[in-house]
Amino acid sequence: MIWWTDLPSRARAERQAIAELAEEADWLQSAKWRLTDDLQFVADFDIVHLGASYPLSLTYPHFFPAVPPQVTPRDGARISGHQYGAGGELCLEYRPDNWEPQFTGAMMIGSAYRLLSGESPSDGEVADVASAHRQTVAQEVRNTKLRLILNTTLLDILVEQPLLQAQPFTLDEHWFAKHWLAHPRRLGSPDAPPIWAAAPPLTEPRTREGFAIRLPDETNVPFEGSYAFLNTILTALNFAPALERMTASDAEMPLLLVHRGTARLYSLAQGTGSRAVYVYRTIVAPANEQRLSAEHGVLADQCVAIVGCGSVGSKIAATLTRAGVGTLVLVDGDLLLPGNLVRNELDWRAVGLNKPDALAARLDDINPSTKTIVRRLLLGGQESSASTDSALQQIGQCDLIIDATADAQIFNLCGSVACAERKPLIWAEVFAGGIGGMIARSRPDLDPPPYAARRQILRWCDDNGIPWTGGDGEQYSLQIDAEKPPLIADDADVSVIAAHAGRMAIDLLKGGATTFPNSAYAIGMAREWIFAAPFDTYPIDLVPEGQWGPDADENARDELGGLLREFFPKAEEAADEG
Repeated sequence: MIWWTDLPSRARAERQAIAELAEEADWLQSAKWRLTDDLQFVADFDIVHLGASYPLSLTYPHFFPAVPPQVTPRDGARISGHQYGAGGELCLEYRPDNWEPQFTGAMMIGSAYRLLSGESPSDGEVADVASAHRQTVAQEVRNTKLRLILNTTLLDILVEQPLLQAQPFTLDEHWFAKHWLAHPRRLGSPDAPPIWAAAPPLTEPRTREGFAIRLPDETNVPFEGSYAFLNTILTALNFAPALERMTASDAEMPLLLVHRGTARLYSLAQGTGSRAVYVYRTIVAPANEQRLSAEHGVLADQCVAIVGCGSVGSKIAATLTRAGVGTLVLVDGDLLLPGNLVRNELDWRAVGLNKPDALAARLDDINPSTKTIVRRLLLGGQESSASTDSALQQIGQCDLIIDATADAQIFNLCGSVACAERKPLIWAEVFAGGIGGMIARSRPDLDPPPYAARRQILRWCDDNGIPWTGGDGEQYSLQIDAEKPPLIADDADVSVIAAHAGRMAIDLLKGGATTFPNSAYAIGMAREWIFAAPFDTYPIDLVPEGQWGPDADENARDELGGLLREFFPKAEEAADEG
């Protein structure tokens, strides 16, 4: 985009406004116009103040007037305290956060003059100019590769430690996304309890031991550390253990200096004598920041079985883990293969692993407070009867069962367990082609049992004169028919249905009045089949039908008595004699 070819009248107005400003202001001199090699519109000019001349350039960006021009020194100098480094642009009154298209380059030049003259109000006098610019923490640290992570509670602990005492200090750090991220673990002896127990354990951390020292406020602590600075501090304050470690050992040594209410981490590099010192930028996060409703607290005591850890199941599991569900039983007999990655919560690191093992590791990274139980079992497949029975019993002990397989045989098994154990069941299916999907729930005594609920959904399709195209038994497994094409649906398609299923699960687990008036929904993502438009949703009414609870004979008591007498005749004889 070249703005001045589309808006030549605006370009003419910009030139005229700066010419008029030069006629009015004797501090603006030598304004000249040019084009850069990439066709940016630039005005070069000088600001003269107290006998000093500041050569500057006003560069109009390609998307002007939607964004403001930049004012920079032509000689690459650092001329202001409100500047993005030597040669960088000046931080003026008009910035991207308050810029309006009717503002002009002449206004930017005027702002530059007010900044420079305000910082030098008279010969030999230097003054501070108040800044309206506020950087976020993310802006402050975005170019730093070494970061110390604290929270406000941990910082309070560090700030309250005794003054001028070198305490043993342990930190863990790991290399992630091309950054070193450090987490304090212990303050004091090696057997002291962790000072940040809430922080999750890192995968293969680099653990290092050093010292933490709280310094008096009057101590000068430069941000850019050096070996000489650390040696001077430790020598002046006579921190013998830390000084001995620094001078006599060639090992790395972290040194945490607590000063004026904050903490700064210095890391002495490996080696001997004067050596490099690395300074970490400190990031302080709010402690116990609550981003979930209070009602989510009950989820910590809930146990959910997720049968099927493929694309839908893995995403539901991640959602429930983030919501704070206490225990997840993960059931799947399949491997994660490269083709699964287009729509799975997992990534390349998990290729070749059994899906429930890989998913359990992923969930531990999300929320280590969630306990995961892994069952590498293909329900309905060629497994031992004992293993299948054991898995079904464990599934039946959960507070909620989720079938994410879209497999009719597995659904029947899950439905039978749910009905017998009187546990709610939620199931979800993505329709082939990514045209939409379906979510449904079956709650004891509130909805028909799963087998009846599914039959009613099929009947609903027939009653509407629409053939059922979902739930045809396609699975994401090694057992799939080689002649059957794989299910075509991308990550966005799957994520929509998984998110709806996860939301319905959380609603059910929280208890109380439900936000879902219906227990089954067909959700469209394309103008296909029954759907008139994307996100077209059909609620499906489920009516009472069938009974919850285990199957039982009408004369179960008498039949059981006869069976026991048949197996244990001697027990009956003993009872008669007694």
